Amino acid sequence: MADERGATEAKSPASIRLRMDPAARAALAAALAGRPSGFGVRLWVERGMRPHAQMMLDHPSVRDIPVAIDGVPMLVDEASVSFLRDAEVRYRSDVQPAGFEVVGPFLPSRLASPPAEAPREAPDVPSGPHAPAEERLRAALKNVYDPEIPMNIVDLGLLYGFAWADDGALTIRMTMTSPGCPAVDELVREVETTARNAAGAPQVKVEIVWEPPWSPERMTEFARRQFGYA
Repeated sequence: MADERGATEAKSPASIRLRMDPAARAALAAALAGRPSGFGVRLWVERGMRPHAQMMLDHPSVRDIPVAIDGVPMLVDEASVSFLRDAEVRYRSDVQPAGFEVVGPFLPSRLASPPAEAPREAPDVPSGPHAPAEERLRAALKNVYDPEIPMNIVDLGLLYGFAWADDGALTIRMTMTSPGCPAVDELVREVETTARNAAGAPQVKVEIVWEPPWSPERMTEFARRQFGYA
């Protein structure tokens, strides 16, 4: 799909820039205590339209990038580096059950927030009574990712606009980064489901359009920086 500049950078500990909060460090250090030498915390990302990080204790493999974070040995999956850049490993004791989470600019967040900036060529967003629903909608769609690259569809600039019918039905106009995208049907279903839950519309239809054609200029400043366009 999109040009994956920045997603294929050299795989090295310095390029990952992982962080860890004190609670996570203490919990992982305790879990590793008494383990044989060489054990570490394996960290990888299950890819897809909602990529999410996974962790487990394991022996190192040839595909790992070993990284020590505050003295905790981490075994980072080489193929997951693009999603884990600038991420933080956290331990959440305020939820049930308590556990770890990995958050970062290239991973969906549990608590979605409205986008901080709009694309340079912003889509037509109607104001008025549907504005609150559209704010929730955009926040939710920031957790839907291009299945092939670590970026959500809002920052990629794939949304072209929303249209509301008198009965509350919603039509979302969006595009793909290329006409040959193999994930069109799957992505359409994910957007429809996410929009229905976030906006409360009785009916949601996704209309795929090709005019104006997508280009990197439609991405947010954040996305353009990550892929080397700014």
